[in-house]
Amino acid sequence: MSLMASITISHDAVTVTLSAAEKLEALHGDVTVQRSAITSVRAVPDGMTELHGLRMPGTGIPGLLMVGTLRDHDFVTFAVCRARRPAVVIDLAGESYDRLVITRDDAEEVAANLTAAR
Repeated sequence: MSLMASITISHDAVTVTLSAAEKLEALHGDVTVQRSAITSVRAVPDGMTELHGLRMPGTGIPGLLMVGTLRDHDFVTFAVCRARRPAVVIDLAGESYDRLVITRDDAEEVAANLTAAR
């Protein structure tokens, strides 16, 4: 299974588009957030290091794969993430998620594009 959700930047929003398999695994559809809600963006070498909390709902293999929502007290993360793969980390304010962690082979480029769009 290949995890490679796409990230699209429009005039006022950022959309994470999931494959059919990812939607099934996450028990969730695509995620759209307002560009104005982005507080920071960065690329990390292993997205799994950014995940904390209990998975609910979604699919996970501890230490290897996470697709879905994680909750840690009042902090909510949406992830499409595979271990030891680069990821884009998007911190948010005023959205239903506080953070998005998305595995992307081109994480540095995507992060740069998102930062420029802010």
